[in-house]
Amino acid sequence: MSTLNSVLGWIRRNERRLASVVFVAGFAGDLLTFTLLDLSFANLVFVAYLTLAAVATFLSHTISSRFDTEDAVWRRVLAVLAPLAAQYAIGALLSGILIFYTKSATLAVSWPFIAMLALVFLGNEVFRGYRAHLAFQTVLFFFTLYAYAIFALPLAIGEIGPWIFLGSTALASAAFMAFLGLLAWVGWERFRKTIRLIAVSSAGVVAVLVLCYFTSIIPPIPLTLRDSGIYHNVQHTKEGYVLLAEEERPWGEFYMPMTIHRAPGTPLYAFSAVFAPGTFSTVVAHEWEWYNPDTKKWVRQSLVAFPLSGGREGGYRGYSQIDGARPGSWRVSIQTPSGQVIGRIRFEVVETLTGPALHTELR
Repeated sequence: MSTLNSVLGWIRRNERRLASVVFVAGFAGDLLTFTLLDLSFANLVFVAYLTLAAVATFLSHTISSRFDTEDAVWRRVLAVLAPLAAQYAIGALLSGILIFYTKSATLAVSWPFIAMLALVFLGNEVFRGYRAHLAFQTVLFFFTLYAYAIFALPLAIGEIGPWIFLGSTALASAAFMAFLGLLAWVGWERFRKTIRLIAVSSAGVVAVLVLCYFTSIIPPIPLTLRDSGIYHNVQHTKEGYVLLAEEERPWGEFYMPMTIHRAPGTPLYAFSAVFAPGTFSTVVAHEWEWYNPDTKKWVRQSLVAFPLSGGREGGYRGYSQIDGARPGSWRVSIQTPSGQVIGRIRFEVVETLTGPALHTELR
């Protein structure tokens, strides 16, 4: 018994260091899980983390509200381990969500949402002293539950769109309210002190994520861009897509917009390969925009949409073309019908009297 008490006391005194070790292990595990495993397995891992976070938070709240932790060994053990388990699960959820959302994000468009995820994740690691507070723990749980629902419902239905997002909002909110009802039932006095803070903070989470979605900041998960480029010709053959491309740029210029040399009277083609789960179907659009140096605004020149069917590992392939692309800065946004950007191609058009040297690529 004295040994157990010593161990429990040591865990309490070293909670901050232990949480750091748990964080590193959880982040490394998430890095492998959400980049190497199949999407359906990654989905199961998310469910397991959410279950662990809910159960651990419930046990921690129940023991603190209803029992004297000194009158039974198992209660003392749970009083120490349950909060740590909840912290681990929520931290793992945040890191997994950050990794998963980043895979589907175009940083030029979705960086505010990714930055918000990173700040929440870092806050969960830095402000450890507040985790024992019921409001902090439950609101973080709601944030991870909501972020999970945003991609879980489209994955289950096989579609994305505003109504699917609102359905995810409703499901996450309903599940969270049921969870709060359970916490209130087992420990009303402790819960009553934080209910207003929980309600206001949770409403703030909903408001921010709804704003992020309808301003197209949230990336269109589970869609991810596997390949894209600007070409001088695209042909669909039995072997695949045959692309005529200019010579590849030096590796040191990968961060710069590509330069496309266009001879008069020749069109340009945008090619993309977008990955989606096997049961997924939606519409993908190529929006061609030219940068007007006088107004300093991007001006739409063309919008071409085509259906997408999921299941191909290399992504569903499609292309669009534009005639008479004027010289200057261009971009092609590969996006959903609601305007969420899956990927973006930036390039400069330069007119030449003769066409550039081209080589053939097969996709």
